[in-house]
Order: sequence, then structure tokens, then C-alpha cells
Amino acid sequence: MIPLSPLLHPHVHSHPTLETAIWFLHLRWVAVAGQMLTMSVVEWVLDIKLPQSGMLTLMGVTAVTNLGYSLWLQHLRKNGLQAADRLPTYQVVSSLMLIDLAVLTGMLFLTGGLANPFALFYFVNIAVAGAILTPAWAWSVWFVAVLSVTLLLLRSQPLLELNNSNLQATGELSLPKLGYLVSFAACGGVITYFVTVLTGELKQRELALKEAEDARVRNRQLEALATLAAGAAHELASPLSTIAVVAKELSRSLEKNGARETDMKDVSLIRSELDRCRQILDRMTITAGEAAGERLDAITVDRFLDETLLGLREPQRVKVTVADAAKLKKNLLPLQATAQAIRNLVQNALDASPTHEDIIVRAELVDSNWRILVIDRGEGMTAEVLKRVGEPFFTTKEPGRGMGLGLYLTQNVLRRLNAELKFTSRPGQGTTAEILLPTSRQ
Repeated sequence: MIPLSPLLHPHVHSHPTLETAIWFLHLRWVAVAGQMLTMSVVEWVLDIKLPQSGMLTLMGVTAVTNLGYSLWLQHLRKNGLQAADRLPTYQVVSSLMLIDLAVLTGMLFLTGGLANPFALFYFVNIAVAGAILTPAWAWSVWFVAVLSVTLLLLRSQPLLELNNSNLQATGELSLPKLGYLVSFAACGGVITYFVTVLTGELKQRELALKEAEDARVRNRQLEALATLAAGAAHELASPLSTIAVVAKELSRSLEKNGARETDMKDVSLIRSELDRCRQILDRMTITAGEAAGERLDAITVDRFLDETLLGLREPQRVKVTVADAAKLKKNLLPLQATAQAIRNLVQNALDASPTHEDIIVRAELVDSNWRILVIDRGEGMTAEVLKRVGEPFFTTKEPGRGMGLGLYLTQNVLRRLNAELKFTSRPGQGTTAEILLPTSRQ
């Protein structure tokens, strides 16, 4: 009598979200109320006698299943599922839509079959299924609807007020019935096809817009960090120069006064570390400009790896191997920004490995693209840690040894180059970082 699957929220998905599921819940309750109201009007206003027990039983099926559905959604919300999150299983909503079709078919069977004008609401069920279900389930709903119409064409309980219809069930498929069945199947199929296709395109459009917005936000963050890095390099240059002058004077004074060798080594260490800080600040200034401007250079993998290893702590622990095929393939890259991105991975590998263990950096050629592997001998990472790798300010290092921004910046630089980065790790077996840098842009 009344369709059990009315139109849902306009923001539809091929895989239902919690928000869509809640709308579906509310509208099924509205459907139950509408069925009762319609039956009351037909009985008391139009004075048409209906099989009340059968009709109320079918309404009860909808009400009971919706009550269970409501409890299930409450359980999901208590477990932290948000409105925009996908349901853990879409079979629940799909099954409810099949139940709605069965209930609608049962009501039509008791009230004149396809001669009942409410039979047109099959199309509403088909359209809604195409909008909120996966294509496989949407076509399943279409098939069940066609099967239900076929059954109603063959058998139903007549209503006296509808006896003159050519669609009354008589146990055989007459020409008018066959024509109705063909047209119904064709119309339902067209609706299912176009709704599922349009829904899929809308979903892809939403994903593309989201990715574009995420990329825009990441670019702004990188520009802000680049500006911050350049500013920090400029501000730190003066105090470091002062420290360098004082350290040099202190070294001369200690030499004149015949200081101990250990004191001279300490002063020498201070001066070497100052030189290293200057090199880092120089790279920060250069990288800030190049990362924002995306200046591209055609470089060999050997030159790229040489640049990557500059400024590392303990570079002697890095064992580099380059496949012959990779040496012949140049790549078009912003050298400083990309080298810094890979340098972060290499330094992390050094920090993760015991001081007596070397790490391996291997360059290969895969489908004309550079593949760079950074392999350490550290403690490895659990599955939980791997899921969070790359989050800003997330780090497993000891306090004072990292801010958790290195991998975040690395991932952002590699995304802009359409490169891929993935980690393979198990506790106690070390970690392998795999970078695939495309060269097709050359």
C-alpha cells in the first residue's frame, strides 16, 4: 500500500554511511505510520474491506525489523561510529530493503495485486536501492522486484472494487499482463542502471574534490613550514656565528695555556658540530625555495643518492648499492626537496638501528621508475604504529630526538611527485621503506 523505502537524504553513497542509515531508519518508521493511516482511510472513508489481520502482520514485520535495526545503530554509535563513517557491513541495509520488497508484495497480494495503484511504488524501492546500495545489491533488488511482479501477475487476492482491471491475477499471462511485465522490467532496469552509474560518478566526484582540497591544505602547510624553515635559518645564523667566533678564540686560548688533550677534543667537537649546523641551515634555506617553486633538474640516481647522504649523522654506516639499469635512467626532480625527503628516511633508519649495525640503501629500476629501498636493522614496528606512520607530531623516538614531522614532510613531498611510499615492518625484524619515484615525466 505505502512504499517501505522512501526517498533518503540527498547525500547518497554506494556504501551506506551511518548518516544515511539513520535516515533510512526514520523513514521506515514514517512508512509504518503511513501504511496504518492509508489502511484506516481505505476502511473507514472509502468503505473498502481489507484483510486486516494479514495487513497488520506485514506492518508488524516492518516495525519489528526496524526496532532491531534501531538497536544495532545505537550500538554502532556507542562504539564511536561517526555520521560520515561507513557502516561496518552494508548487508543489513540491503537485507532490510529486500524485506521491504517482500512486505510490499505481500500487501499487494492481499489487496488486488497489480490492479492496486500502489504497485507503482516498486519503482521507488528500485530507485532508492540504486542510490544507496552497491550495484550488485541494487540489481538484486531489481531482480526481486521483477520476480514479485511476475508472481502478482499470476496470483493475488482480488478486490471487488478492482475487478475490471486487466491486471487481475487469473493464473495465466495474457497479452496485457505480458506487456506490463516487459515494460516494468525494462523501466526498472533503466532506473537501476542510471541511478547506480550516477551515484558512482557522484561518489568519484566527491572523492576527487576531497583529494584536491587535501592537496591544497597540504601545499599550504608545506609553504608555511618552508617559510618557517627559512626564517629559522636566518634567525639562527647570527647566534651560531657568535658561538663559532667564541669557540675559535677559546681553542686558541687553550692552545696557548697548554690545555689537556680532552679539552681540545671537546672544543674541536663544538666547532665541527657548528659547521654541521651551518650546512643544515644552508640546506633549509635552499630547500625552502626549491620546494615551493618546484624547480626540476634531470639527475642521475648516483647524483641523487650523493645529495641524499649529505649531512647525515654517521654516513659511514650507510651501505649504498645501485643496479646498473638504474644508473642509465635519469629522473626529473626538484633535487634538494626530494633528497631531503629521502634523507629523513635514511636518518630514521640510522636512529632505529643499533650503532654497530649498518643500514642498506638500494636503488633499482622497476618499469622505468626508480625504486629506492631503505632497510634498517632496528626493532621494527607493530601494526598499530604502522597505521600512524606519517601523522604530524607522532614519533616513537625518545623525547628530544624528534618532533614527528620528518615522515610527514617526506610523504607530502613524495605525493607532489606522484611517488609512492610504503613501509614493511615486523617487531624484531627491522623496517623497510620502499619509495617508487616515477620517471615518465622526463
